[in-house]
Amino acid sequence: MLLRDERQMSVNAVEKLCFETADHYEAAASELGNDRLAEVFTALADERQQLAAELAVQIHAIDDLPQQPDPDREAIAHMLAGIKALLSGDMRASLVADCERGEEALVSAIHAALRQNLPEDMHGVLRRILAHAERAQRELAAAH
Repeated sequence: MLLRDERQMSVNAVEKLCFETADHYEAAASELGNDRLAEVFTALADERQQLAAELAVQIHAIDDLPQQPDPDREAIAHMLAGIKALLSGDMRASLVADCERGEEALVSAIHAALRQNLPEDMHGVLRRILAHAERAQRELAAAH
């Protein structure tokens, strides 16, 4: 078992949430089908995956292994989000709300990681992810 210190755990939490939110955007885009918001979600997913890959490189630089999300947990979360969206009567609003919650968790995790004593290159990647998450939050707010 690999023991991680607080700074490693904080950065791994950001990376994991990057992949989870990207996966959620992809699933939401497929639920929406041919919709302008689906295009936005697909673009956000692609950008988020690229940022997560950049963060993984930085994680390797501090002699840690990136932590990938649990695919089974992800599948269950997507299934539950889809069911909730169908039952809500407004699938689009439900999907947007789920994505907003994911962005809030990511922003919180980024702020926690930025408080850690990390290399400047990693801080740079974290700030780019934060800017991306804040842009995603604005896009989601506009989707309401």
